[in-house]
Amino acid sequence: MMIMVLVTLIAGPRAVHAQNKLDKLMTETTAEERAEMQTRNMTEKLSLRDDQKPTVQEINLRYARKMQSVYNAGGGKLQRFRKMKGVSDEKDGELKKVLDASQYAAYEKNKEEMKSAIKEKAKEKRDNR
Repeated sequence: MMIMVLVTLIAGPRAVHAQNKLDKLMTETTAEERAEMQTRNMTEKLSLRDDQKPTVQEINLRYARKMQSVYNAGGGKLQRFRKMKGVSDEKDGELKKVLDASQYAAYEKNKEEMKSAIKEKAKEKRDNR
């Protein structure tokens, strides 16, 4: 889910590529699959404790379903982006209550690294044209 939102943050020529990736993710995976992938990733990268995993899984699933609803509702790309950004911000607020300070800092760092990686890939594609 984080990836979906981060992908939608990219503007300009990269937006078409980002939109295609978002479309593929939203149509080829279920909310349940995306939530499970996110939870596995977070367990590994944030060293989630056993008592945190069920709560994080529930948050990821709830927000994956919300993102799916926003995506399915259609509308303009900017409108959809704003709604998805709002859903992502809500999710971050809930995760902040579950994760300890170092885990949340690592979560934020991972989001920024993904965002940078996406921008770099898009730049490479643009430069290779």
